[in-house]
Amino acid sequence: MERINPYFFIFSLLSLILSCGKKQDETNLFKVLSTDQTGISFSNTLKPSSELNMFNYMYFYNGAGVAAGDFNQDGMVDLFFAANQQGNKLYMNNGEFNFRDITALAGIPQDGGWSTGVSVVDINNDGLLDIYVCRVGSFGPLKSRNQLLVNKGNRNGIPIFSDSATAYGLDFSGFSTQAAFFDQDLDGDLDMYLMNHSLHHNGTFGERKLFTGTYHPLSGDRFYRNDSGTFRDMTREIAINSSAIGYGLGLVIADINLDGYPDIYIGNDFHENDYLYINDRKGGFMEQSEQSLMHTSQFSMGVDVSDINNDGSPEIFSVDMLPADYKILKRSLGEDEYNLAQMKVKYGYQYQFTRNNLQLNRGNGHFSEIGLFSGIHATDWSWAPLWFDMDNDGYKDLFISNGIPKRLNDIDYVNYISNGEIQQKIGAGKMEESDMAIIEKFPQIRLMNKFYINDKELRFLDMEKKIENEKPGFSNGAIYADLNNDGYLDIVVNNIDAPATIYQNTSFDSTNKNWQFHLMGSPNNLNALGARVVMFSGDKILTTEKSPVHGFLSSMEIPLQVTAGRSVIDSAFLIWPDGTYEPFKIDTLAKQPRFNWRPNLPAFDFHSLSVKGKPEPPSLTFVENELGIKFKHEENRYVDFNREPLAPNMLSTEGPALAVGDMNGDGREDIFIGNARNKRPSVYMQLPDGRFNVSVQPALDADSAFEDIRAAWADMNGDGATDLIVVSGGNEFYAKDPMLAPRLYLNDGKGKLNRSVNAFPNIHLTSSRVLVCDINKDGLNDLIISGRAVSFAYGEIPRSYLLLNDGGSRFKDVTNTLAPELTNCGMITDARWIDMDSDGDEDLLVAMEWERITWFENKQGRLFKMKLGNEYGWWNMVTPFDADGDGDIDVLAGNLGLNSRLKAEKEHPVKLYYNDFDGNGRKETILTYFHDGFEKPFANKFELEKQLPVLKKKFLYAENFAKATLEELFSVEKLKSSIVHHADHFATTLYINEGKGKFRPIIMDSPLQWSPCRAASIIDINGDKLPDLLTGGNFYGANIEMGRYDADYGTMSLNLGQGKFQVLKLQNLALKGQIRDLQIINTVTGKNIVAAFNNDSLRIIRISPSKVQ
Repeated sequence: MERINPYFFIFSLLSLILSCGKKQDETNLFKVLSTDQTGISFSNTLKPSSELNMFNYMYFYNGAGVAAGDFNQDGMVDLFFAANQQGNKLYMNNGEFNFRDITALAGIPQDGGWSTGVSVVDINNDGLLDIYVCRVGSFGPLKSRNQLLVNKGNRNGIPIFSDSATAYGLDFSGFSTQAAFFDQDLDGDLDMYLMNHSLHHNGTFGERKLFTGTYHPLSGDRFYRNDSGTFRDMTREIAINSSAIGYGLGLVIADINLDGYPDIYIGNDFHENDYLYINDRKGGFMEQSEQSLMHTSQFSMGVDVSDINNDGSPEIFSVDMLPADYKILKRSLGEDEYNLAQMKVKYGYQYQFTRNNLQLNRGNGHFSEIGLFSGIHATDWSWAPLWFDMDNDGYKDLFISNGIPKRLNDIDYVNYISNGEIQQKIGAGKMEESDMAIIEKFPQIRLMNKFYINDKELRFLDMEKKIENEKPGFSNGAIYADLNNDGYLDIVVNNIDAPATIYQNTSFDSTNKNWQFHLMGSPNNLNALGARVVMFSGDKILTTEKSPVHGFLSSMEIPLQVTAGRSVIDSAFLIWPDGTYEPFKIDTLAKQPRFNWRPNLPAFDFHSLSVKGKPEPPSLTFVENELGIKFKHEENRYVDFNREPLAPNMLSTEGPALAVGDMNGDGREDIFIGNARNKRPSVYMQLPDGRFNVSVQPALDADSAFEDIRAAWADMNGDGATDLIVVSGGNEFYAKDPMLAPRLYLNDGKGKLNRSVNAFPNIHLTSSRVLVCDINKDGLNDLIISGRAVSFAYGEIPRSYLLLNDGGSRFKDVTNTLAPELTNCGMITDARWIDMDSDGDEDLLVAMEWERITWFENKQGRLFKMKLGNEYGWWNMVTPFDADGDGDIDVLAGNLGLNSRLKAEKEHPVKLYYNDFDGNGRKETILTYFHDGFEKPFANKFELEKQLPVLKKKFLYAENFAKATLEELFSVEKLKSSIVHHADHFATTLYINEGKGKFRPIIMDSPLQWSPCRAASIIDINGDKLPDLLTGGNFYGANIEMGRYDADYGTMSLNLGQGKFQVLKLQNLALKGQIRDLQIINTVTGKNIVAAFNNDSLRIIRISPSKVQ
């Protein structure tokens, strides 16, 4: 007999133990189950006709929803599918992912109505789940009304339904999309918000103010108040938007501002704003989208709300249509042309961009849109976003359904149907059956649904390769639910022209904590809609709120899935919809705990969700009004893209100039603030009490035609009085235009400034910085003036100047003699004098676009170029300071940031080619980036054809343009002979000085990467003698395809020592806008910060020290 190896038993036992912790399918996240296995054959099959098609009903291919709930009370989640042209279906869960069609037995009406969204609710609080179905009615051949299918109880285990919409007052007929039930006024019963959509021929184009306060009988949202079991239309009384421009596609209910009351987010298609309704706690709403959101998706479809970073505050996510695939992207219509987009804003609409938007809740009523940073901005034609924890690790992950059978934004086909005869038929509504072939010619591109795992740092990992049996298709409504009661959420999707998809969750980790809360609410809100579970874990707050409607057209009334991963829970609370709470112990909690509401529980302190576990931030206050400063920078309208349509950014909005100094020698610091073209600058003189008075300066007023970019105070003629130097820019002046000349204003010693006319002979440039220095140690102040760009020729390197003071208020260009490498150094954005090498004299530190951070070593009055970093970026600013306390100078370098459509890496840089590509004598700029390893032009077909008309003839169709290589578009010869700039690093970076000319780059924390970093101020906010940082940024003048960079509200970074920083939340103040400069000013009340904003008011910030250590 063969002896058995004893190690075999050990190995087998170990394998058994490990298999208990992981399923066999541990490499996959989800698995698509076959129709044979599930028994679900439902398909939302669509067939256009001359009566109803995408030309007379543009939402023909929007699909329909799905709903989940235990309709027969057997402990298993059942499924209801809505259909557009067939009957709706109800499937009963038999267990093990097998379902039975019980539509006929359950009495589900089969009236041929066009169903859209589905909501599950216990409308009469009898413990049985009911179904509210939205329909399209009162339109052409569609005559149906919304349905309320009331569950009458089980008959042989089958739930029986009856339509009672009329009895409840909810039988609306129009363009209904989705309904949500919730207790809006916390009176204990459920009210209803009905979201509707619109059509273009409802008269929906025009200034937004024309629609304000108007109501449309078929479009426009509705609000119904529950009055003792019947619903009353209160739309006009609570003044929600209910006009013809309400293109509502996405609806979600959540407590967005953490005050205990339910709020609403509505995603609107096309030009209408999204709606952010904040509950006013008086029975109504305040629409806050313009105050809280800097921009939104343009074609908002599905939406969802959830806290994705476990800070207690929920984020908002909306999906749009930006393709990730390059070829689809370049053959699809995208952003509006720049001037059209600006016209819409002028008409009263918000800034909108055609990409998914992730609105990060800043906890102070403001949101930062960081979808590009998070990597979830481009998922193509998307419908249902769902936040839920796929792997039970305690962080919300993201599912997105995708696809549309006919791509209505395909450029080639849009051009085809723009034919006059076709448009005439469409406009007259006379499309015939023979014309249906036009629809069949629209491109069909099936898409994969998207699965993203949360990396816990506000970024998401695409899990497409971890989905077994996945196939592309046209998916719309979707839900998540635990279909087999294994503690993991599965996914169900309603598809067009294909059977519904069931995704079984195959992830499993026994160390991840999770529970399913079964809640019995108050008598008139039996399922406790609005309840939430809150768990505190160190500085993290894990929250889960119960609200059935999520994503697109769909809802789920299921147990509240709560996950914590491996977190150690310090305390946990169940908060009921009425704001009362009860604590519970995690270590004794069952896997499926049951809680019953009871009266007279204590009220929960919702403020704790904002402050618990977080360091107390410093108090920041705006005090400019108190100090008597009332100045607004007013940017003149000039669109760089009209001259240079392919430039990545406008350069005409770089101001205002700001200079702080003692102008009149009284020991108090004063302020110069410049203005844009044809607007007056101002000088503010500080009074003994710390307030400021405007100093009238006729010489400055006379020069108001200049665009003031940067300024400096200094005694330039040695008379002891402080003079003013101002440099200009704007990018709207050309060559030797007098408006590009620097200016010197001499102080007469009595506080009056007079321009020295011949101070800068024959010097004209678009400037970025003026610096005062005594380069030759003769006791006279010399100047460095850096060049930002060459007007009308972005891509050329501008001149920069080292100017020697002759003692007679005139300056001589000595750049080629004393600093030849500075002459054409690059597109300089910022510069500072600072002793970089600790040798006792000041060196020159510069930031440039398309270059590395660079410094010029001062060797006995001559400047020699030195490399500081190896990273080529779009650097905006440099701030030198001793970050790590070792006595030498470190450098904070502000960059574009990582919240951009452009991604730059060493192997895959962003490039700019500058050449005359069409031989017309004028050079063009071609911006490129890498996509899937191939270099591609960033500009779309329309932008390129506008500058290079030859491309229109060469590539008649967008499909061919999208397939073309860079060499096929522009020729190998032209590309090789071009001036080429490149950038491989866009992160704002701290360079730590390690001595001997070596600097170590440290990428700053995420909040400093959400927008371009344009300015910084060094302060000690907690009195620990370590230099802390207040940074600001934003930039609105980017190419329209990039969108606005507007996610920053000012960032406070606490110095922890050794070059490490911790970002603090600014709870009570938002630096909203485009910050161009931050400078310290000393007043009798202490140090304040002057914040200069482009096209906005000058702000003075008073900082009260923090207790943070």
